[in-house]
Amino acid sequence: MSVKIEILDYKYDASNAIDWDNSVVGELDITDHSDFPLAMTFQISDFKDLTSTTGDYSKTFKIPATKNNNKIFKHLYNPNSISENKITDKKSCRILVNNLYSTVGLLKVNAVGGYGETPSYYDCVFFGSNLGWGAGLQDKYMDAINWGNDSKNLTYNKASIMATWQHADCDDASSASDAPIVYPITSYGVYNEGGKARTIQLLDTHYGHYGNVSSATLGYYGYNNSGNDYGTPLPSADWRPSVFVKSTLEKIFNGVGYKISSNFMNTDMFKKLVWLLPNFKYNNPDERYENFSVKSNFTNGVSMSATVYSGGTTSTVTEDGVLKSDYGGFVTYNDDNTAGGVPNYIGNPTPQGSGGTKLIPLDATRLNVTLDEGSYVDTTNDYITIGEYGYYDVKLNGLQARLANGRKGGGVVEEINTIKVCVNLDVQTVGQTSWVTLGRCADTQSPLNTAGLPKTDEDYSQFSSYQDLSSIDIKGTWLNKGDKIRLTAGLKITDTSDNGQNFMMTTFTRSASSSNLDITLKPEKVEYGQTYDLDKVMNKDYKQTDFVKGVAHAFNLQITTDEGTKTVNIEPFNSFYKPFSSAIDWTYKLDRSKEISDKWLENDLKRTLVFKYKSDGNDAKVKIRGEKYFSGIEDEFPYREILPDTFEKGNSTFENPFFAGTYNAKDTDTIQFFSSSNSSFNDTAFSACLWTEDVSSNAESRPDKGYEFLPRLLYWKKYSPNPSNTNSKRARVQTWSNTTKVVSAGVTGSSGLLSDIYPQATMINEDSTTSPVLSYGNVYVRDYDDVNKTYSSYIVGKGLYDTYYKDSIEMLKENPRMRTSYIALKISDIVNLDFTKLVYIDGAYWRINKIIDFIPNKNESTKVELIQFTQQSAFSGSAPMINSSGGLNNWQDVIADNDFDFGL
Repeated sequence: MSVKIEILDYKYDASNAIDWDNSVVGELDITDHSDFPLAMTFQISDFKDLTSTTGDYSKTFKIPATKNNNKIFKHLYNPNSISENKITDKKSCRILVNNLYSTVGLLKVNAVGGYGETPSYYDCVFFGSNLGWGAGLQDKYMDAINWGNDSKNLTYNKASIMATWQHADCDDASSASDAPIVYPITSYGVYNEGGKARTIQLLDTHYGHYGNVSSATLGYYGYNNSGNDYGTPLPSADWRPSVFVKSTLEKIFNGVGYKISSNFMNTDMFKKLVWLLPNFKYNNPDERYENFSVKSNFTNGVSMSATVYSGGTTSTVTEDGVLKSDYGGFVTYNDDNTAGGVPNYIGNPTPQGSGGTKLIPLDATRLNVTLDEGSYVDTTNDYITIGEYGYYDVKLNGLQARLANGRKGGGVVEEINTIKVCVNLDVQTVGQTSWVTLGRCADTQSPLNTAGLPKTDEDYSQFSSYQDLSSIDIKGTWLNKGDKIRLTAGLKITDTSDNGQNFMMTTFTRSASSSNLDITLKPEKVEYGQTYDLDKVMNKDYKQTDFVKGVAHAFNLQITTDEGTKTVNIEPFNSFYKPFSSAIDWTYKLDRSKEISDKWLENDLKRTLVFKYKSDGNDAKVKIRGEKYFSGIEDEFPYREILPDTFEKGNSTFENPFFAGTYNAKDTDTIQFFSSSNSSFNDTAFSACLWTEDVSSNAESRPDKGYEFLPRLLYWKKYSPNPSNTNSKRARVQTWSNTTKVVSAGVTGSSGLLSDIYPQATMINEDSTTSPVLSYGNVYVRDYDDVNKTYSSYIVGKGLYDTYYKDSIEMLKENPRMRTSYIALKISDIVNLDFTKLVYIDGAYWRINKIIDFIPNKNESTKVELIQFTQQSAFSGSAPMINSSGGLNNWQDVIADNDFDFGL
């Protein structure tokens, strides 16, 4: 019997099928070494590790270090070659037996041995089936997924958020060449901070709201042409994306060269599953900081001069600084916008020698720019353009100013007792014409003449020494993309002997030894209006393998792989195995000369059985409810069962490795108008709620938004039933300063209606029997008639355990038998090996758990692990832990909870 091992470098033909003839790099020599018993093991996921992705592998075997093998392995025994050829790298390969049976996978060289500098052998291990893609995903994180061009440059605004509501499932998003995301109504804490109470924020731009104004007015918060603020609340990122699960799995497997085959994943239900990005933070904040921030300091590169009068003589003062401001004879008492006249302290700048503030140029002689990746500093127009919507820290410090010359004409002596000098930091909202002062660096000074007196006439000037201006240090101010920032120097007299007297004034502004003009983006969170790439908002700590395991755990998925076609087959346990009629009869293959041993698996299952999601320590609502209602299990409706006394005491807890459980409620913080006397008025739709404090869904108070939650598994529903005149399943969104609109399920024809789609995503929707219950435990559910506004009676909605696990666990409880036998397997049996087919032996049916050390070139029976398989009859769902009235059914005494009216 011949065995060949071929090393592969996959090549593909025009139809994207593997071109085997051109994919073979070389064939290894294997027959010259006595230690080449190629022993293969084939197995499916271990029932004790429900998220394991085990597959085919071999024992370690030796092959000779022939000239051919050394060449194929690129002389890896030579220490000088290690840098270019890592021993730990797995190499694609194909094993052929008699040119009949072949298996494709990865070959790993564990060791090389020999004498002196001459190698003698290589120790190798073969990995196939799930271990192939498992190895490919081993060190990959969710941020490394290639989502494609459709998921780049995603705009986070009203139009883009609402556009995702049109997608009924992942296929709709794909057909529209859109990113595989939706934005459901989900609470992460307080909605619309600073806006209308009990509303969600979904702001228009200035142009989007008014329509009949300049299309360039694309600000959400700012000032109009008259300098009046828009009246809008500060932009709030109330919406966070959910990603379709099926699309994510496909991208993950495609990334390592595999495709998925699954009837289950093509069901309507699965195509609507989404996983929540519950924090919506950038994983590249440093890069964004660099891209959208400006940092600089001032240089005293300008020569400034002024003429000073003293007793009829004059002298010229020359200094280096940032700006000389010459106001001519246009300065009078309290000279700003509040007192009429020419505003010299605030307002638009004018040329030197005239009244008005003076623009500080931003050229290189004055400003040393140390960070400006986006070229936002405009040295021609002397302003800084904001490159992205968001919250910014603004810092201006280290400036000094003085009065270089203050003087009046004529012989009448007047007094300039105090002045204020300043540098204004002004903002112009995108598309508008007005400039508004955002902050001011200022100082009050008392100028004197050369005689030390506060007196001036045509023969005497008053002046002051340099003093530090105050600093601007604004934390987290909102700026729109396209807003502009400028600096102006200002001056006003605050105390004088004659309020009507004009004075000729010249000021000098310079930099101290250390100064800053910094406008830096707060880069961590995705803010409203921004543009992002989907891969840049994935947490770098999330592993792709954990995501796959998390989905597999939720639905008890069985995974097998055809390495030849690079196809991963995924189905739930209940539908994975074919019927008894398709079973393979191995009765005649049983080697009765060798021992048959049975193990009862009750030793592996403990008496207390728990299925749950991950506990999220930042979700106080789920934590408190777990302690209060679910015997301390920090999950929302976990599954818990006490097995018979035949099982050993202890806990068998099966926890989802990726997703956390989610509280769902009729969140009245979304309806704007709350009635304390008419509860039906508050009867909105269920939505997911992630809260860092234990608050009621009826209360107006909410904690601050959380940004450290674990991912969630939810069911997306484009909730838009047949239109009716009214529907309580609604939410209100604030779109402008005093404008709120309705997002409602199916209502049409209303002037206040924004959308007739209620964007819903829930783990548990108690008002729908057709929405899957994604908790592990059961929940009471009912149906809501959107036309007649009536509810049906409650029924038991089966959770993940009853739907996907009960059959397999009941088998273990009824017949917890794993049998180890020896079966006379031939090459043809391995060629046709199909884990979905049951095995029939001596009147009993078994599922194959593992085929151990099959040696293709030896004629001997092979050790096989089998688990007894029984047909389970239909069963009704067990009573949920919390009944439909809010009491506890099973675990402890009934406890009242104010939340039960609107969210169990």
